[in-house]
Amino acid sequence: MLGLALSIQNGLADGTLHTITKNLNITIFQSSQPQTVQLATHRAPLTPSSQLARIDSAARNQYHTDYQWQVWAYSSCSGIAMQMVMNAHGRHLIAADVLEVEDRLGVWNVNLGLLRDDGIALTADHFGFDASLSHSQTVQEVVAIANKGRPVIVSVRDSSYFPGGHLFVIHGGDGGSVYIADSSPANFTRMTHGRFAGMWQGFSAVLTPRSA
Repeated sequence: MLGLALSIQNGLADGTLHTITKNLNITIFQSSQPQTVQLATHRAPLTPSSQLARIDSAARNQYHTDYQWQVWAYSSCSGIAMQMVMNAHGRHLIAADVLEVEDRLGVWNVNLGLLRDDGIALTADHFGFDASLSHSQTVQEVVAIANKGRPVIVSVRDSSYFPGGHLFVIHGGDGGSVYIADSSPANFTRMTHGRFAGMWQGFSAVLTPRSA
C-alpha cells in the first residue's frame, strides 16, 4: 500500500496518474461537497499570572538615567517585583517609575533596598493598587493563589544567592515546584517547594488594581 501511495503521489507531478489508475482498474471518487475539518482549540484564559514577564534588573532601558542604572540596579528588586505584577495587569511601567515612588515615600533606599514590608502597600497604592500582605501563607497556598491568576510577591534570603535579602514573584506552580519571575542575575525560573521554603522569609503580597 505504501508503494502504491508513493506511486500515485509521484504521478501527480509527472502526469502518469491516469495510466496507473487505468492499469489497476481503480476508480477515484471525488466528493462534490467541500470538506471542512474542524480543529478543536482550547486556549487557557489570559490572567496576570500567565501575562507576567520577567524584567532584568541590569537592563539599561529600565532606568531614566545612567546613575539610576549603574547604582539603583543592585537594590531594585522590590520595585521590579511590583512593576512586573502591575504590568501583568496592563500597566506600562519601567523599574525607575516604581523605585522613584518608593524613594519619595521613604520605604526604600539604594543601600538597603525595601526598608519595611508595608512599603509594598504604600507604593502600590500610589499606582492605584490595593495590596494584601501576609506572613501566614503556606507554600501551597501561595502556589494556589498564583495558579488562580494572581501573581504573588515574596521575600527570600539565601546565603549563596541573596545574603542581603531579595524579592521575586511566584506566578504559578505544581505539586513539586514553584514558578518564578526573578529580576536578579540568578534568574530563577522554578525551584522545588522545599528549596523555596528554605529561603522564603514568610512575607507575601498580592496586588489588585482598584479598577478591577
